[in-house]
Amino acid sequence: MIRILLIDDEHEIRATLSNALNRRGFKVETALNLDKAGQFHIDKFDAILLDVMLPDGNGLDFLKKIKEDKNSPPVVMISGHADIETAVTAIKIGAADFLEKPLTLDRVLITLENVLKAESLREENRLLSEMAYGRLIGRSPEIKHIVKEIKTTAERSQRFLILGENGTGKELIARLIHDHGRYSSGRFVAVNCAALPGELIESELFGHIKGSFTGAVSDKTGRFTEADGGSIFLDEIADMSESAQAKILRVLENGEVRPVGSAETYHVNLNVIAATNKNILKLVDDGHFRQDLFYRLNVVTFNLPPLRERKSDIPLLFDYFLNIFADRSGRTPVKLSEKAREVLTGYNYPGNVRELRNLAERISIYIDHDTADVSDVRPLMPFMESSLSPLKEAVEQFEIEYLQKVIGFCGGNMSEAARRLGLERSHLYKKMKKLGIGDQ
Repeated sequence: MIRILLIDDEHEIRATLSNALNRRGFKVETALNLDKAGQFHIDKFDAILLDVMLPDGNGLDFLKKIKEDKNSPPVVMISGHADIETAVTAIKIGAADFLEKPLTLDRVLITLENVLKAESLREENRLLSEMAYGRLIGRSPEIKHIVKEIKTTAERSQRFLILGENGTGKELIARLIHDHGRYSSGRFVAVNCAALPGELIESELFGHIKGSFTGAVSDKTGRFTEADGGSIFLDEIADMSESAQAKILRVLENGEVRPVGSAETYHVNLNVIAATNKNILKLVDDGHFRQDLFYRLNVVTFNLPPLRERKSDIPLLFDYFLNIFADRSGRTPVKLSEKAREVLTGYNYPGNVRELRNLAERISIYIDHDTADVSDVRPLMPFMESSLSPLKEAVEQFEIEYLQKVIGFCGGNMSEAARRLGLERSHLYKKMKKLGIGDQ
């Protein structure tokens, strides 16, 4: 039950409004002045209706006191002598809305609905943020363990290796390491080694001098120099050439960077965070990755689990992304029914969090009602073996959806629905009962 505190010195307003709200399912407490209002535990209420002018003080001063607590309920100011300046002041202090007297019940109800909905979204976002480490979202034991290890090791080491499949969030882990490391005040420079042509990767990482090769029309600063005093993230490091690997080894051993074509070296001091989605130990054994470089990088290693191994994070991730996409489009976030959550959690996500994010975006785009059910999300999911149901279950699901559509098309007229389906009415009721449709 939603609890409301109404603070107003006019007896008629207190009596009329509280009775009307109580009849609509609210629980309303009233106070005729600030002294009486101060006797209540403000944090026990879901919303407060507060008059500006009261016999023993100004409601705006009481609003300031309420808003000293960041978890205080939303406050709607009401006034019979309102002006723009007062309204603006109230909003700046933290009022959720401002109502002018005379009050109408419809206006009060709409205002309460809006502020309570907004407060609910803020609370959801607060809970999500408590489960978010930077932008790494999770409450599974696996994620909590990784975060704990980062907080323990980030300040003690300068060499990190992150292993994990594509889409698991390796760059997020790298940024978290940077944020908790000794060079957090410096730059975070990310380099996708797999995206750079082999002949350009050394120039990109270490820089070059003018004329060192065809096309080198001016000096270029390398990414290691840009990251000096911060962190460099070498994503997909296993795709590097042996020549580039040798130069990185030199940086790790003595902190020296030599631009392509230059005889000079420059000293850098930074975190080196490397990542790969490949089996790097096998690459070392096969001679495709330098063993000495592997040992230099493998000081602190994080094995990032795929999403299928931390399924408890899937509903949380959907809530997080659906809130983000709703915020971008100015819409109310799509909610997921329990059945929809079960289906989405049961899928294995070979593309990991990146694939889940894309699916959440499709849901936010294609579903235009408040709550998404199984019938809404299934067509948006990839048609892959891991998401297929047994034939009996698939047939039952089709029957449920088709019967619901026909009954809806017939406006709930069961005789007409049975006729269109080619069934006896009694047979239709039996089938509905078997499939768990309606109350029949």
